Amino acid sequence: MPQPDCLDGVDVPADWADAARRICRSGFGRVLILGPADVGKSTFARFLMKAARNVDRRAALVDADVGQKTVGPPACVTLGYLDGDTPVLSSLAFVGTTNPVHGWQRLIQGVGRMIDTADADLVVVNTGGLLAGPGRRLKAAKIAAAQPDLLVVLGHDPMLESILCDNERRPSLRLAPSPQARRKTDAERRAARRAAFRRYFENASLRSVRTDRLQIEGGPAPGIAPPERLLVGLADAGGRDLALAIVAAARPETGVLDLLMPEIREQPARLIRGAIFLDANFAERQSAATV
Repeated sequence: MPQPDCLDGVDVPADWADAARRICRSGFGRVLILGPADVGKSTFARFLMKAARNVDRRAALVDADVGQKTVGPPACVTLGYLDGDTPVLSSLAFVGTTNPVHGWQRLIQGVGRMIDTADADLVVVNTGGLLAGPGRRLKAAKIAAAQPDLLVVLGHDPMLESILCDNERRPSLRLAPSPQARRKTDAERRAARRAAFRRYFENASLRSVRTDRLQIEGGPAPGIAPPERLLVGLADAGGRDLALAIVAAARPETGVLDLLMPEIREQPARLIRGAIFLDANFAERQSAATV
């Protein structure tokens, strides 16, 4: 089958093409990608989706990295499909934090919901780079939620061996890291999150909603209007996530919240408080209570 030998100008290792060929021909329906930070997991996910399209398979990406996103905004598990060579956001599950350990429950629930939502015969699940300590337990929970047919492992880390031992009955495939992958600094990671939030809210506008028409959840005081600049999630009455919003103004005396949010057709019925504040430039400035 035809195979791209590069992606966005990035040359890919030879074993990536062989792996994509095997995965696409084998009939694997769910593939979960593991590896430490900055080894090319996101690049391989996009490469695999592109290879699947070349053989007329419809691929979806479930991005379970809440900090460094391939598709959609941080603080969410996101679902995307290729538009050209780029995965474009289709739906999301609000986690409320960019710390995967703090957002553990919502993160795992979100992985399951996004997989169930995916309209594809190949679902690629990309994960974050946290492997040690709680990372091992978190990866176990993600694998349990995703139930992948295949684990794809990029790079080298002692904890990867432990995770594979925990899943010795599940097929796995070891691949070389991207030759152009490099370790990002904390400043670069913050800048990437800020850019992702900015893209998400690029066409957002202010919308006033009445608090008596919203079920306000989460945080230290459920039911109490959230403070200004807090990142929140909006959901329908059934709990399906609709969008993210930033609290622009809280007016408790009138029972009104002004929310900066993208255009959505549905009327939100639930507001879930997140655990981070975003300033006017979409940078994270302080933390709220853990979600």
